[in-house]
Amino acid sequence: MMMLLSFDLPRNTKEERKQATLYRKRLVELGFQMKQFSLYEREVQSQNTRDNLIDILKKELPDTGAIVLYLLPNEVNDKQITILGKDAPRRTVGVPQLIIV
Repeated sequence: MMMLLSFDLPRNTKEERKQATLYRKRLVELGFQMKQFSLYEREVQSQNTRDNLIDILKKELPDTGAIVLYLLPNEVNDKQITILGKDAPRRTVGVPQLIIV
């Protein structure tokens, strides 16, 4: 299952900009990858992991923010279409691997 997180965090004051930056950094720490500036995604394997992430996202959301979380089954996510402009950065998103050295 893929979790798609869309958020709106106000950035009018210096403090709001700081909170928004910290929240985006926290999303990366939680394993989310940025698709667009306010759109992040993460694959989850179990319902327990999903529920824990939802609890963390609720708890750590700044008071003036709002998030929308979409839970997409793999069948839907596998059919997504990405269209890039000719100068858009290309990046490959792969399956995380565990490497033991």
